[in-house]
Amino acid sequence: MNDTRAKLSYVQVSRAVAILFVLLGHANTQFYQAYGYDWLNMGVWERTGGVDFFFIVTGFMIYYLYHKQIGIPGKAKEFLIKRVVRIFPLYWIFTFLMIIAAFLIKDFEPHYSWKVIVKSFLFVESDPVIGSTWSLKHILLFYMIFGAWIYKPKRMKPIIVVWVILTVLTEVRLLSILDSFIFSFSSIEVLMGSLVAYWILNHKVRYSTVWIVSGILGFLSIWLNNIFLLYEIHAPFFFCLFSMLIMLGMAEKDKQPRKVPKLLSFLGDASYSIYIAHGPFLSIFIILLGIVSPDYTLNGHLMILLVSLLTTVSCCFVYIFVEKPITAALRRKVLHKGEDSFVVTSIGTDIQVVKNI
Repeated sequence: MNDTRAKLSYVQVSRAVAILFVLLGHANTQFYQAYGYDWLNMGVWERTGGVDFFFIVTGFMIYYLYHKQIGIPGKAKEFLIKRVVRIFPLYWIFTFLMIIAAFLIKDFEPHYSWKVIVKSFLFVESDPVIGSTWSLKHILLFYMIFGAWIYKPKRMKPIIVVWVILTVLTEVRLLSILDSFIFSFSSIEVLMGSLVAYWILNHKVRYSTVWIVSGILGFLSIWLNNIFLLYEIHAPFFFCLFSMLIMLGMAEKDKQPRKVPKLLSFLGDASYSIYIAHGPFLSIFIILLGIVSPDYTLNGHLMILLVSLLTTVSCCFVYIFVEKPITAALRRKVLHKGEDSFVVTSIGTDIQVVKNI
């Protein structure tokens, strides 16, 4: 079926900003563990908000792209195959490389148990081999739920409602027997992104700039609270709320053609490669930095920015030379479709600008 859509330029930029913020947060955590250097006290924060924003963006794009396929026979299978083709290969490649590196490089990572290795390959390990990909299981859970919704929408609606209720009750500690990633608030966040997409597709949002500014100010207020330890709050809930506000405003602005910097647009394309590969590359560059400057004479801010830049560039090469060729080949092999059917990629997502196949 043909389904022409406007290019989501601001959403594209927001994905780039979100994944770069995730990268900086993880860079700070690794520097804190390696050198005791803590940037704005971020090393002890539960979350910085980047992953929450990424959850919202991912859920938004999935609903935006595939809502018209709900209930159409055969589309659920195609949807899930596309997700497997996009997600599994790169994740498995880097998980395998991390395991090999743990055996060959003394200071890289501790050796992993067989249990952790197997569960990591199956996406069910809470502390996987690539530690920075802990959130991937929540996204995969959402894809399974959304695929089931495409297949049987009438049956899935009440199931989704019950799932949301049980998850909320678990999150507020009224239920403890369901305490697992299936009933985690992180999984609900991806669904909230779909809710934003539903609203944008069916309503005109006034004062889009106000929503964006409100969301940004909300993020700043949480960061200030984390820095000065003013109040004890449940940060993921507020990060989710403010991410929804930002996405609501961004998506409304995207209803009109927008020009964005090509670099940020490219980084949005490469967001999945950055998501998967940034953890291993951070570890490598921090080890190399320790060899070059063992007495820790370089400025802390400079070290974090330098390592983050090198990591980002390395991940972009992974996108160009690994992710894109593998994904294109598998699409042709499995789906018998070429690269012209998709333009922008995210975590298992194709923003189809020309044609929705």
